[in-house]
Amino acid sequence: MAITAEATSQTKQSGEDEEGPDQEEASQTAATWQLVADVSVTGIFALSVLAALYLMREVVVPVILAWVVANILLPVVSWLERRGISHVLSVAIVTLAVMTVLLLVVTLLSLPLTYWLGRASELGAMIREKLQSMSGPLDFVKELSNAIGQATGAGGSGLHVEEGGNIVSSIFAILTPAVTQGILFLGALVFYMIYQKQIKNRSVLVLPSREARLTALRIFADIERNTTVYFGTFTIVNLCLGLVTMLLAYAVGLPNPLLWGVLAAVLNYIPYIGVAIMVCVLFLIGLFTFSSLSEAIVAPLVYIAMTTVEGHFITPALMGRRMTLNPFAVFLSIGFWTWMWGPIGAFVAVPILMTTIVTFRHLFPADAPELPG
Repeated sequence: MAITAEATSQTKQSGEDEEGPDQEEASQTAATWQLVADVSVTGIFALSVLAALYLMREVVVPVILAWVVANILLPVVSWLERRGISHVLSVAIVTLAVMTVLLLVVTLLSLPLTYWLGRASELGAMIREKLQSMSGPLDFVKELSNAIGQATGAGGSGLHVEEGGNIVSSIFAILTPAVTQGILFLGALVFYMIYQKQIKNRSVLVLPSREARLTALRIFADIERNTTVYFGTFTIVNLCLGLVTMLLAYAVGLPNPLLWGVLAAVLNYIPYIGVAIMVCVLFLIGLFTFSSLSEAIVAPLVYIAMTTVEGHFITPALMGRRMTLNPFAVFLSIGFWTWMWGPIGAFVAVPILMTTIVTFRHLFPADAPELPG
């Protein structure tokens, strides 16, 4: 009887030894599939959020732009409060000051901007005349395109422009969304600066634990601090760049130097793309103003040198190592959000990237030391 019990226990033990690797493999497979399911659900949720942001861009873009501008203006509001002015009155003063400055700039630049827009066709004809050296390659490309079109049966289709549309309805179709989004932007800007603290404190109440709420408040504070420092510093740098660009345009003899200085200051908020647009503008205006190509390229070359020094030395030194973003990540962010939301998407791409990085730093802190490069 004892021998039989011992044999039975040995049989069970051998069966458990045989089933052990199978159970471990099954558990590993289940964990792998669970990870795949979690990643899939997270990916579907992210795509759904992006789709909603794209479809709701007429509402979302003004609100996000207002949040970015508010973070730039909030230090001024705090400064006025320390001088004994109430919070609401400080917000009203800052908002009115910003709107006055914008209206003043638009008024000063409306005449030269209208002048250059009115001469766009003349400018295009002049550029074609001065760049005759490129006519050979362009003619070859045109002939090649015509040959491909004839081979595919698309030749001679041309572009037909229908006339007779109601110009008044077209103007209203453009102005109505712009006015609506402008009102939404202004309202979101004012109300966010007034109720900023209440919005933050009440938004964290949906979190389940006290630790999670404190973490969310720390994330909010860090995001606002980084955004304020980044855009505050960048605004000062851009104002200086605009002033230097205006002096450059005046020194080389370009007309309307104030226009090009303001344009340089505004476009420099968009990394890479803004500089490229400004270089092209200076080159085209130089072609229109001067008779030789060597004189036309002076302003673009000097501007490239200025922005190179500003982007690689001055701005990183002012912002510090912590605020320096990966150039490749900035480039991808600008490309993606420009595709999503247009020019304003290019402007808010950097704060969105900065918000994402700050959030991940708090949620997934790096405990390991940095490895040497």
